[in-house]
Parts: sequence; C-alpha cells; structure tokens
Amino acid sequence: MESIINEQRYKREQEDFVSNHGGSTSQEILLALLPNICGILLTATIIGLLKKKPDRIIQTCIEFVLNVFPCVLCFTILSNYTITVSIIMIVMSIINFLIILDRSKNHNMNHDNNVNSKNNNNLIKRPFITNYRALTNIITSICILAVDFQIFPRKYAKTEIYGYSLMDTGVGFFIISNALVSQESRAYNNERPKWSIFKKFSENTKNCTKNSAFLLLLGFGRFIAVEFSGYQRHITEYGIHWNFFITLAFVKIFTSTISSAISTKYSLLSGIWIIGMHEYALSTKGIKEWILGDSPRNDFISANREGILSIPGYVGIYFIGIAIGKLIYTTYNTNNCHYDKTKNYYKSKKQQLSIILFGKNINIHYNKSMILCIKLSLISVQSCAVTLFCDFNFGVSRRLANSGYCSWIITLSTAVLTLLLLIEIMTDVINVICAKNSINQSAAAAAAARGLNKKDYKSKIKYMEKNVIDDDNPLIYQCPEIFEAVNYNGLAFFLISNLLTGVINMSTKTLYVGTWQSIQILVLYIAVVIFFSICLYRCHIQLKL
Repeated sequence: MESIINEQRYKREQEDFVSNHGGSTSQEILLALLPNICGILLTATIIGLLKKKPDRIIQTCIEFVLNVFPCVLCFTILSNYTITVSIIMIVMSIINFLIILDRSKNHNMNHDNNVNSKNNNNLIKRPFITNYRALTNIITSICILAVDFQIFPRKYAKTEIYGYSLMDTGVGFFIISNALVSQESRAYNNERPKWSIFKKFSENTKNCTKNSAFLLLLGFGRFIAVEFSGYQRHITEYGIHWNFFITLAFVKIFTSTISSAISTKYSLLSGIWIIGMHEYALSTKGIKEWILGDSPRNDFISANREGILSIPGYVGIYFIGIAIGKLIYTTYNTNNCHYDKTKNYYKSKKQQLSIILFGKNINIHYNKSMILCIKLSLISVQSCAVTLFCDFNFGVSRRLANSGYCSWIITLSTAVLTLLLLIEIMTDVINVICAKNSINQSAAAAAAARGLNKKDYKSKIKYMEKNVIDDDNPLIYQCPEIFEAVNYNGLAFFLISNLLTGVINMSTKTLYVGTWQSIQILVLYIAVVIFFSICLYRCHIQLKL
C-alpha cells in the first residue's frame, strides 16, 4: 500500500515538474538550435581534412560526436553557453576550410571522400532539407526524454499558456517537415487537374486513409498504454485522450480534403486564410477562454479541447509549408537547371552578374541555391515581423496554435532552412575551388610531361573542369550519414524514441537522477536509437509505417 502511495506521489511530482512553465525568448530558442547547425559544417570540414575515405564505423562515430552529442549537452548542462559553443564550432570550421584550401593548392586532392553525396544534386532530395528533417527528429527525440530530468532547463519545457519554448517547436517543425516533402510541394504543374473534384477527392481520400490510419492507430495505442501503465500525463498539452500522432493524422486528413477542391498554387493564400479565420474564431467566439480556462472535461470534446481546436492552426502551417516546399523545388526544376544526360539529374546553372565598382568590372558567379537562400531569408524576416505583431496583439500559444504561434514556427523553420542552405552553398564553393586547384596542379603536371603549349594547356584545364568539377563525389560532403539514416525511417525513429522514453521513465525515477548519470542515460538512449536507424539504413530496410 505504501509503495502504491509513493508511486502516485512520484507521478504527481513528475506531472508538476513538466507543467506550468512560461518558456523563454524567441532569440534564445534560435541560439539553442545554432550549435546543431554549426555541427553539420564542422563535421563536413573535419571529414574533408582526412586524406582517405574514413571507415564507415569511424565516420559514424565522428558524426555522432559532432552532431548528436552537442545536442545533448547544449540542451542540458551547456544551455547557457550555446553562443560560445557555436563560435568555437565556426572558428574550427574556418580553420579547417583554410587548411583544405591550402592543401588543394599544393597537392592533388582525393575527391572520393564522400559516401553520401550521390544525391546532393538531385532535383528532389536536397541536403539542407534532409538535414532539417533529421535535426527535427533528433532534437525532438532528445527533448522528450531530457525534459523528465532535472538537468533539462525549465525554460525549454512546453509553455502552459503563452510564450516561446524549445519543446513547443516540436509539432510545428514536424508539420513543416512533412509539408516540405509532400506530393503537393513537389507538384510543379499548378494547373487544375482535368478530372472532376469528386474524383480528385476520392483519390486523395484513398491515399490519405493509407497514410493516416497507422498514425491514428499509434495515437490510440499510445493512449491505451498511458492509461493502463499509469504513466505521467500533461493534460493541457493535447488533452486527456489526444496526442501528437492523432494531431498529425488529422492534419493530413484535412489538408488532403482541402487540396481536393483547391489547387496547390493557392496553398500560401489557403494557409494564411485558415490561420486568420482560426485567430478570428479564437478571439471573438470565446473559444480562447474556454480552451485556456478550468472548465470541466466531462465529454470527449471538452476533454481534448487543446488537441481538437489546435488543428486549424496546424493545417494552416502545413499549407504554408507546402508553399515553401514549392518555392524550393521549383527553384531546381527543369526550367532553371541544366540536364546532365550522363548523370541523369538536373544541376543548377551557374549565372554571372557583372557590376562596375570603382571603375573596375567585377564578375560575380551565382547559382539558384544562392537566390533561394536570399528568398528564404526574406520570408523569415517577413514572418518575424508578423510574429511580433501577433505576439503584441494575440500572444504566442502552442495550446491554441494561434496566429502568433503559427507565424513563429514559420519564422524559425525558414531561418533554420536558410542557415542550412548557406552551409550547403559554402561547401559547394569550397568544393569547386578545391577541384579547380587540383585541376591546375594536374594540368600543369601534364603540360610539363608532354610539353604542351599554352593553348593546349588551357584546353586541358577546360576539359578537366567540365569532367571533374561536376563530379558527384566532392571533397566536402553536406549531409551526415546519420541524418540520411534518420530520414530513411523517420517515423520508425520517432516511434522507437517514444518507446524507449517510456521504458526509461517506468524503470528509473528520473527526477532523482544526478547530473552526470542523466547525461549518460541521454547519450546512451539516443545512441541506441541512432544505431537502430543506421542498421536499417545500411541494410536497405525501409519500414513502411
């Protein structure tokens, strides 16, 4: 009897521990994510320094230490030093870049270091999108367990009513992540289909049922497991019966239904309109007060009012995510890219801008990725302005998924995408410079050996630039294999994370665990989940969940 009372007391302590928090600031949340972004650049440059392609086990260890381990530390004991960690990573990356460039001037570089770059120039699969989606999964998986330990700062825990927090970004980032790779985003033809709305609705319903049924099953299974295991539950997060998986399922159902009647070229307007109408209903119909109030939860709707009535906000985010995805993919479509028959993919054309500065003619080479980076940064700035306006007038609330929250998620996600794309551009530039330096070395050696004249020497350089710089194996790769593996089985990765989180919480009183033991548990936990993903990825096993 006493043990039962102790268990109930501990359960209440856990629920109180993750409840009633006010969050942090939007700037601090972005700074918390910055080391994870810088880690990608540092990993790429360190592996680029190696003269030979590293063993796959060694490469995985390097990626884990530089990409995953800092996540655990920066969300726990180093949460107040994220700027310092980011600066150190950036400085180390710059030093690595300089060493790589210097080495390329004096030696023929080996361009076969990359084992994961074969899709880097693929029309659909972009490295910065892969990195964004993988970071979303990894960060969320770390946080759902770390929040139960004392070392996890309460400023990162989910907010109770209004405010910004790291864990509030989870579901919003997942919605954006799914929208970016959805069929609607990759539909370049914006014309209405020739078949009727009803046929389109029937087709979408069929596909949606397949995609949503398993999510609904997961949501129901999670509720049953929590109910019968006595696992702690944060009711004001989604409600009594509702959860993350059910939210994803209903967002998919509603977006598929709406897409049956409205062309995807209106996805931006559709998203803005839905969010606007949702905010209008919250502010004028008394819905906001009912959701945030203490009224009884005596039926299914009232018991799950947070989960049910936040759906319109997430649907709006999804449609705006589709618009961002279309912007990204149309940037690399056939109208803007050169088709390489030998490699069977579209590659972004390099363009040139000529300007006269102080009487000198300066030629600036750029490609579509650079233009896209500017577009995404402008979207982020515009969304930030909207966020400030909505925060002042309506507040930012994850429970409501109101206009402030939606605009904040769009601001943060586009900012992260911009930074990740900037890293991709930087590595592209370094790869081209290194390749040209290597070509000059090779051509000079060939000219000396064969006695080529100046004209033949230049011809040799042009030939090698055409066949080497476009090679699919750059010196510095842009997407860690761990991230590829996480994306390969994204839902399975998140599902096993949830299961392990439950097992650890049921077997360990996480509130009473010390600092270093907490770090060890978190590192071992995420290592097991990533090891599981790596094994599936290398065995080419993709779980169709």
